[in-house]
Amino acid sequence: MTSGAEAEADVDEQRLRLLRGAEPSWLTLPRADEEIPSELAVAITAFDAGERSAARAAAEWLKQDARRHYDTARTRLLVADGRVLGFYALASAQVRLTGDDREQSFGGVDHSIPAALIAWIAKAHEAGVDGGEILLHAAATARRAADQQATAVLVVDPYDDDTSEMWQQRFGFRSSAGRNSKRLWLPLALVS
Repeated sequence: MTSGAEAEADVDEQRLRLLRGAEPSWLTLPRADEEIPSELAVAITAFDAGERSAARAAAEWLKQDARRHYDTARTRLLVADGRVLGFYALASAQVRLTGDDREQSFGGVDHSIPAALIAWIAKAHEAGVDGGEILLHAAATARRAADQQATAVLVVDPYDDDTSEMWQQRFGFRSSAGRNSKRLWLPLALVS
């Protein structure tokens, strides 16, 4: 039988293998009260998403807040060669849709739709990773969760207007209902 310390050491060793590997791999960032290997801490600290305001904010959130928010948003890291290549954080949410969108996509249900929220997402500026690849992994993770609880859509709360435009033009996200809502959505089944 393995002790708690031995099990934690095994998890740390697995994280290090993934981090050091040449092939990109995904790992879940542990909560703030768990120790992480110093190599992983250094890789997180070195993460650079670029100079856009949204990219800088996402990188800062990863470095300062991601582990503290473990109970409300799970952060997954794409790692290879001792670096963090990208990340996303998923949380549960809901979204109100326009009447037409509710009717067309969900048979006219008259309530908020359960959603998986991409709370934060970014790629390393110089990593050569396509942001769509990170989005696809987030959607796949959300679909696995949807097998256990109803989740019909993927949503984002864009950081700024430029980011909102990117989500809509590049990935097809749509505006949600509500005068002040900046939340964008896409049927979870369509993200592939």
